[in-house]
Amino acid sequence: MNLTSEVSSILTELESLRSENKILRENKILLDFENDQLKRRLAQVEAQRDSHMSGKVRLKTLLDQAGQSLVAGINKYNEEARAEQDGDLIGTEAPRYLENAAAAAA
Repeated sequence: MNLTSEVSSILTELESLRSENKILRENKILLDFENDQLKRRLAQVEAQRDSHMSGKVRLKTLLDQAGQSLVAGINKYNEEARAEQDGDLIGTEAPRYLENAAAAAA
């Protein structure tokens, strides 16, 4: 009887282990599926990140070019304004404050 109960106990344990093994396999299948889904999602997010980063570089380049163009335009405008003022001073008589200063000094 002792041997029969031991065999019965071993068979019960075997069935329990088979059941647990089946559950663990199913869990592994689910985890593998979720892992694949997450890997795909990661690849999508990385592609979006790379796209945004390249867009950021393009935008920064355009902003730098626009800034350089703006500075060059301002410098050209200032040079033209100075040249115009210098031309006005050369083409006219001396300003009155200079005449008054010369008369006071004499």
